[in-house]
Amino acid sequence: MPKIQFLKNEANKVEGLAYAGFETFKGSPYTSCARETGQNSRDAAIGDAPVKIAFNLLKIPRAEVPFADQLQNSIECCLKSPRDAETKEHLERAHAQISGPTINVLEISDLNTTGLTGPVEDENSVFAALVKGDGVTNKSDPTSAGSYGIGKNAAYAISDLQTVIYSTCYKSKSSNDVNFAAQGRLRLISHSNGDQRLSAEGYWGNDNFTPITSPADVPAWVARDEIGTSIFSIGFREQDRWSDRMRLSLANNFFLAIARDEIEFSVEGFKLSQSSIDSILDSPALSEIAALSDETSNLERAKRLMHCIRSDGATRHKITVAGLGDFTLHLLIAESMPREIHIIRNGIYICDNFGKFGLPMRAYRGTKEYMAVLEPARTDAGKKPSQLLKRLENPAHDAFEPERIVDPTSQKIARQQIKTLMNKVRDIIKGAAKMEEINHSHLDELSHLFAAGGVSSKKPDPDGETDPDRYKYGEARRTERKLATSVGGKGKTKRIRGPKPEITGRKKAEKANSNRSQPTGVRTVPLEQVRSIVPQGTCGNSRTIFFTPGVSGNAEITVSASGLSDDVALNLTSASLGVVAKGRVQTALVKGQRTAITVTFSEPFDGPIELEGSSVLAAAQEA
Repeated sequence: MPKIQFLKNEANKVEGLAYAGFETFKGSPYTSCARETGQNSRDAAIGDAPVKIAFNLLKIPRAEVPFADQLQNSIECCLKSPRDAETKEHLERAHAQISGPTINVLEISDLNTTGLTGPVEDENSVFAALVKGDGVTNKSDPTSAGSYGIGKNAAYAISDLQTVIYSTCYKSKSSNDVNFAAQGRLRLISHSNGDQRLSAEGYWGNDNFTPITSPADVPAWVARDEIGTSIFSIGFREQDRWSDRMRLSLANNFFLAIARDEIEFSVEGFKLSQSSIDSILDSPALSEIAALSDETSNLERAKRLMHCIRSDGATRHKITVAGLGDFTLHLLIAESMPREIHIIRNGIYICDNFGKFGLPMRAYRGTKEYMAVLEPARTDAGKKPSQLLKRLENPAHDAFEPERIVDPTSQKIARQQIKTLMNKVRDIIKGAAKMEEINHSHLDELSHLFAAGGVSSKKPDPDGETDPDRYKYGEARRTERKLATSVGGKGKTKRIRGPKPEITGRKKAEKANSNRSQPTGVRTVPLEQVRSIVPQGTCGNSRTIFFTPGVSGNAEITVSASGLSDDVALNLTSASLGVVAKGRVQTALVKGQRTAITVTFSEPFDGPIELEGSSVLAAAQEA
C-alpha cells in the first residue's frame, strides 16, 4: 500500500525550509510555475498537434488524500522543534492546510506529449530525473527550452505543504504498451519521529521509495489513462487572482509559440490558443492584471514583438554564422517602434541583450524607429544555434552568460560566434533603417560656468589688467575628449610679440593655470533640432550639419557614427565654421541662432551620426 517514507538522517544533518531549488521561485511563484511547467511540457511535445496544458484548482476532500494522516503527523513532529519564527509560521500554515476538511490541489496536466518516459526504475529515465533528480535533466531534445532540471521546483513554491505528486502515462520503449506511474515528493525540515531521525526529504509511493505503477492504487483524481503528465501541487496556496497572474505569465512568455500553434493553455477554463491570443493580449482584463502586478511593460513588449514577427511590413533576414548555423532576424521599421532587439528561443521569450558578452544591444540611435526579433532558424541549420543559446542561458531564462561554458577554448569560440552574430545584426539594421536626417538630440544642459555673450570683439588694452572675476572666451585647449581644461588666468597679461603669439600665449596661460585650482568640470552643451544632409557630389566625404544651440559661448562639437552598442567618434579634417582640433570642431555659438556647419571626414561615411557639444573655458584674449 502506498505510504510516505522519509530518508533517514543518520548524520543528524540540520535541514531547514529554505531549500535553494524552491527559493528560486518564491519571489514570483505563480508567474514562475506557469512558465516553468509550460516549458517542460513543450519540451516533451510529440507529433504535429499543439501541446495542450491545463491548470485547474481542485478542492479534494481530506478523506480522498491517502497520505493526509501521515503528512499531518510528520508536520506535527516538525513543529516540536521549529528553528525560527518563520519556520514555525510556515509549519502552522501547512498544518492548517492538511488538517482541514478539504485540501487545495492545483492540477497541471498536458496532452500531446511523451509523458515521463521510463523504465521508472532506471535512474537515467525522464521519470527518475523529474521525480528524484536534483539539478539534472534527461530531455532527449538538445535544443529543449529547459537546461538545468531546476524549473520543476516551481510547483513546490506554490504549495504550502511543499508536496508535489507526479502522474504519467507513457509508451514502453520495447512495445506500444502504455504504462502508468505515479509518485509524490515532499520536503519539510529535518525532524525526529519517535526514536527515528529523519531527513527533510520524503516520498509517497510503494516500499523502498519506488513509484506506484497501477492506476488502481491511487485515488481517481491522481490516475490518468492518456499519454502525458499530470503534476499536482498539494496544499496549493490560493491567493487572490492567482489564475490571472498565470494567464499573464503564459501570454508574456509563450505568445509566439501560441501564435504558431505549437502550444495552447487553459487556466481554470480560460483558453489561450492560436485563435484567441491576439484578443487576449489586447484585452482590458489582462492589462488590468498587468498593472496590478507591475508587468505592464512586459505585456506591451509581448504585443510589440508579436506585431514585429507577424507584420506584413516586417522583413526577414537570414544570418549565417560560420561554424554555427543560421539565425532569423525579424525587422519592422515603423513609427512608434522603440528601437529594440529581443531574443526568442523555441518560441519562448528570453531577453533583450547579450550584456555578459559586452554587447548590451542598446538602441541604435540615429536610425528610423524599428523593432527587431532574433531567433535560431526554424530549420535544421538552426539546431546548433539553439543548442549554443541553451548552453549559455541561465536558469532564470533571462540572460546569456558565456562563463556557463567552462572549457576556455569552447567559451572563446562561443564569444566570437555571438559577437559575429551581433555585428551582422547591426549591419542589417544600419542598412535597412538608415536615416539621412536626424531630428533629435539627447544632450544634457550646459554647465552654469558656461557664460552667455560669446567672444568679445573689443581688443584688450595691452597695458591694462583683465577683470579678475570674469573669464574671456578664446581658443580652447583640450587634453582628452569631454574633459576640457580651463586655461583662463588672473592678474596682468603682457602683450605678446613674435611670429607665433598664439602658441606663446597658450603656453603662458597653461603654466599659470597649472599653479592654481581648476574650475568645475566641463558640461554638455544642448544642441536642439539637429539634422544633417550629405552634400551632392561629395561621395560621403562631407556632411552639412544644422542645429540650434541652447546656450551661448565657445564649445567643442564631436561628430560620431551612431552605433548599435556604442557611438564611434569620426575624425574631422576641416569645417566651414570655427577650427578643427584633434578631429573635433571648436567654435563660438549663439543661443537660439540656427547654425550650419559643413565638415569633412578623414574617411567617407554616409551613415547616421550623433552630435555632442561640450563647453570649454578659454584663456584670456591675447592682443
